[in-house]
Amino acid sequence: MKKCDVGGQAVIEGVMMRGSKGMATAIRKDNGEIDVKFEKVVPITKKYKILNIPIIRGAFVLIDSMVQGIKLINYSASFFEEDSEPSKFEKWLKSKFGERFDDIIMAGVMIFAIIMSILLFVALPTGIASIFKWFNVPNIGLNIIEATIRIIILLGYMTLVSKMEDMYRLFQYHGAEHKTIFCYEAGEPLKVENVRKYSRFHPRCGTNFLFLIMFVSIIIFAFTGWGTFLERLVLRIILIPVVSGVTYELIKWLGKSNNKFAKIIAAPGLKLQKITTKEPDDDQIEVAIKSLQVAEGLPEEKMTILELLDEGTKTLSSVDIDTARLDATLLLGHIIGRDRLYLLTHSDEKITNDNKKNYFELIEKRKEKMPIKYILGTCEFMGLELFVEEGVLIPRGDTEILVEEVLKNINDNESLEICDLCSGSGAIGIAIANYRNNVKVDSIDYFEKPEKVTKKNIEKLKLKDRMTFIKSDLLTEVINQGKKYDIIVSNPPYIKEEEISDLMEDVKGYEPHTALSGGLDGLVFYRKIIDDSILVLKGKGILAFEIGYDQGEDVKKLMIEKGFKNVNVLKDLAGLDRVVIGYLPILKKD
Repeated sequence: MKKCDVGGQAVIEGVMMRGSKGMATAIRKDNGEIDVKFEKVVPITKKYKILNIPIIRGAFVLIDSMVQGIKLINYSASFFEEDSEPSKFEKWLKSKFGERFDDIIMAGVMIFAIIMSILLFVALPTGIASIFKWFNVPNIGLNIIEATIRIIILLGYMTLVSKMEDMYRLFQYHGAEHKTIFCYEAGEPLKVENVRKYSRFHPRCGTNFLFLIMFVSIIIFAFTGWGTFLERLVLRIILIPVVSGVTYELIKWLGKSNNKFAKIIAAPGLKLQKITTKEPDDDQIEVAIKSLQVAEGLPEEKMTILELLDEGTKTLSSVDIDTARLDATLLLGHIIGRDRLYLLTHSDEKITNDNKKNYFELIEKRKEKMPIKYILGTCEFMGLELFVEEGVLIPRGDTEILVEEVLKNINDNESLEICDLCSGSGAIGIAIANYRNNVKVDSIDYFEKPEKVTKKNIEKLKLKDRMTFIKSDLLTEVINQGKKYDIIVSNPPYIKEEEISDLMEDVKGYEPHTALSGGLDGLVFYRKIIDDSILVLKGKGILAFEIGYDQGEDVKKLMIEKGFKNVNVLKDLAGLDRVVIGYLPILKKD
């Protein structure tokens, strides 16, 4: 086992480690990211050589640890504070002390903590033990009674606070700190699976320090006699630096020794850690590892393709994503620019830490149910790779049925003018323009994001010569321009408003509401488009819609009422209504 002088402290949702390079505090934020704050902190005993004298140094280390501990707890708490208006007293303090406000608050907290500790662990045990003096109990007996009461108070206090949910998590991070230090001391790579197998009970723990103070105080106070309660209390306070100094030297020795005598002395403190440490989960261990790596200046451990895929799959499976392995594979392939076959055949390849970081950022997005195609920025449709992003509907396979039906009505040698209405990503119009060379397609949408995405896809697939984007509220702009089309094809919003809340999380949480909601009955856009299409369709023109699974007859009826003929409802591969297509048979003057 390697010799190292790493120490640590659990904080709110995180761990502080003090190592050879400095002090690092890692906090797990609400969004799952780990924030690390690093400081080059020189221990007080190294900063001032005179304070490094054995026995004397213990008291100064204790004070320094208390100050740092309060600072770290305040720092970690700042990540989770809710925005609230400061009280009048806080405003007054800030106006009075300015930049020193935080220092004043910290000093007040520390003084209060010291006073409460003295009252609880010194005054109360001494006062109760003094009662036994009237029963002629010898001084050594009084010291033992006093120490016993102090231990009972300490155990009761620790047991009580360990039942609190927030303290239980703090004690889990305490356990993660110990396990990580043990793993590092053993010389094993700092990986979650390695850290997990080590004990959460460490001899250099502050819990040991608290218990050993009780043990040392019995010995030291045995030489002080027993005066009045006040004399005894004052003497106890005066001797606190001596007791803490001796205890500090003892715990340093325990950390370096492995003989039977050392194990006997450390045993009670280790048992006490059953209360103050709890078994951490993997996420908490990961935080402790990150903190120690930064504190010791260690390079972050690289992971293999297989390890990353396993970790990503585990994370996504934890939130019930059915395609967890596939998604993890697609995301890693996206980050390193490789296909699935490469990942399968190069599972032992080490991935750079930058790529690892970027990969887990994408995993967190998918964990929050962001659609995989938004994360990747691409979507396959009709054999074409389209650019997509939040703000446009992700093209579905069902929509291909609509495109295929329209393509059946276009001969290769026909020069037709086509309108892709409510174009979104431009998928429908782009597919038609790609597979029919002589057509001219206008993609129409009302919002900025569809305009950006459609134009990018037109350029990407080199279709500028036969495609144009028109920003319009449905057909308003083209009616004003007097434009006419041979075919209008549309996948308008058609979901009933009341049904949107029942959609899958990745749909209702990320895809644009404007591309989903078809009003109360889901037919609002169909009515408007059918009415206006009469004004812009050429004679023998075609109107083709994608529809919801239960809207076939309703949309068909609306079209027939406006004079469309040969209106047909087509089904998808699942046997559900998916497309309605109709024709204007009367040749009109255009």
